[in-house]
Amino acid sequence: MLEIKNDQLTSVAPGVFYTDAGLVAVDDSIITFLKKSALEAPLKRARLCAHPDPDAVQQDMVIVSHRDTYVPPHRHRGKTETLLVIEGRAQALLFDEHGTITKAMPMGPQESGRLFFYRMPEMQYHSLLIEDEWLVFAESTMGPFSAHSSQNASWAPAPTDRKQGAVFKKYMERQAKNLNKSRSNGKDLTAISVQHDPSD
Repeated sequence: MLEIKNDQLTSVAPGVFYTDAGLVAVDDSIITFLKKSALEAPLKRARLCAHPDPDAVQQDMVIVSHRDTYVPPHRHRGKTETLLVIEGRAQALLFDEHGTITKAMPMGPQESGRLFFYRMPEMQYHSLLIEDEWLVFAESTMGPFSAHSSQNASWAPAPTDRKQGAVFKKYMERQAKNLNKSRSNGKDLTAISVQHDPSD
């Protein structure tokens, strides 16, 4: 068997694991392990980094996020990002510079009939709204890793602000639902602003 085992994983931060396996292959046991780790992590997500270290030129990850995960709107400087859904459904949201939702894309595995892959251009604000209990996806980007290469939107709560993040997430859910409903009804409504008070 070629797949890696739990005892080959090294934790470098809550919910972040590396492996020294030369060939990284993942089965359901690793997904189960990541789900358990995500429940114990403050941000309710966990990832297996398939690349050997943060300085690797190519960064490939399997990421597990719980429904309660707050993914703050953010963008990447000088890097693109690809995402392939393995399990679960979500809405991928795109924003303009001022926090207006310009697109809500239904995502899911291939058999769901939804979009299952995207390549996000650099400097595009985006977020994920997780609909099912778990969202499992593969993500790839260019290295080396730097915290400064990702910019969180100034008009959204910080990733560590779980209380305000949960409020903001519900607000985004309502706005995305309104945007999708308007488009399904054929109305010429192409964007929804998230600049209003989330308590509205």
